[in-house]
Amino acid sequence: MSSNEILGPDKIDKPVSALAMVPKSGTITRVGRQAYTLMMFVAREQGAEDGASGLFGAPLNSVIRGYDGSMGTVKDLKKHLLSMVTHVVEWQSPSPGETEEWGACGLLSQVSLKKKNGENWLYWAYPPALRQEMLYPLRYAQIRRSTIAQFRSHAGLALYEICARYKDNPSHRTSKQHWHWWLPVLTGKPVPQEIKTEFRFFNRDTIKPAIEEVNEVSELIVSVHEFKVGRSIEYLQFEVHHKPEATSKIVKAIDMSKVARCIQLGIDSEIAEDLFIRHGELAFATAVERLELRLSLPGSPILSRHAYLKSLLSGRAVDRSVPEPQLPDLAERSGTSNEDPGIKLQANLRERESEKLSIVRKELESLSAFEMAQLLSELRQDFIARRMSQAVMKRLDDGKWESALIMGELARFYWRRTRGTDWSTADSLPKVERIEQAGLF
Repeated sequence: MSSNEILGPDKIDKPVSALAMVPKSGTITRVGRQAYTLMMFVAREQGAEDGASGLFGAPLNSVIRGYDGSMGTVKDLKKHLLSMVTHVVEWQSPSPGETEEWGACGLLSQVSLKKKNGENWLYWAYPPALRQEMLYPLRYAQIRRSTIAQFRSHAGLALYEICARYKDNPSHRTSKQHWHWWLPVLTGKPVPQEIKTEFRFFNRDTIKPAIEEVNEVSELIVSVHEFKVGRSIEYLQFEVHHKPEATSKIVKAIDMSKVARCIQLGIDSEIAEDLFIRHGELAFATAVERLELRLSLPGSPILSRHAYLKSLLSGRAVDRSVPEPQLPDLAERSGTSNEDPGIKLQANLRERESEKLSIVRKELESLSAFEMAQLLSELRQDFIARRMSQAVMKRLDDGKWESALIMGELARFYWRRTRGTDWSTADSLPKVERIEQAGLF
């Protein structure tokens, strides 16, 4: 087996009992769920455990690459693998009565990492109650490996896998369940006996972002139906359909370079991924760039980088020099000339970026097919020189240059080529003009 790639068909038959897992101790993470599905696929391809060790095995790199992870996630993956052994999960099908219950157990009975020919290999075994179901499922949902690799939230991934079970059903609907049932299934977190979470928060923080992610990165279109008992929403049911073929071919892959950069700036990885999913690539990328710029500026330090980033994404003002209660009223502030330099800088930055992006988009739209092809070819050479990630290169090679992060890179590259200055240079904004005389083509 290649150390970098898991070969085989793109479609995986995942047991229905492994779709709606309810954690009883510990959290089921997005990375853990992705890795577990890839490991199940490998085990099924091998057919049986190794005779000498009695375990299934695969190069660690191939498992990580299988869900589009980076080598920096090895440490995190070890933590997720350990949780598969120690945490108890209750197995159930999303359709009542579809499978026999066998109680609760761990996801794996054993897991280990060993060196083999100088390379890290992952070995594992399933609990006896799960082994037959993992290898030879009687009822299953057909999911795509290439799709599950693109998810960056557990809720989105879990919803995709469950809805994939019903995409070809005549009703195109999941079973109707109380929202308390969906809570641990989508969040991947155990719930106490007394649920204190309100539905409106669960809907805002979990259900809506999960639906948006499924519709963005998968071959499915999902919507939710809410059912009231009295005045309260009590039951949920999801409707699922295949995405039109023309649309599914241009599904955007998710690039995580800005999330990685955000983590390097001191933001917790789970918070970074959650904000990325909730606000989208372009808004998140812009906010991270502004956070990085703020950290490079002199002045008072940022007390909470998490709060600062959330403020940027929510559009609230940041970097006030004095607490809000001490500020003069709006009428006084509008006439004062000693506005905080940090606020003025941020406002100018936002305005300049917005105007530049608007200009670049109009100019790109006016380019001929030949001119655009030449520009993208030069951008590709720039990416190679900068050693951009394979995910970014693949998206560019697939012609998906209008995706958020590629567009951001393209705008900056085009600006440098036509203006001779860097995108972030604090210069006066040139007037809108045709660029053909700038020597690009």
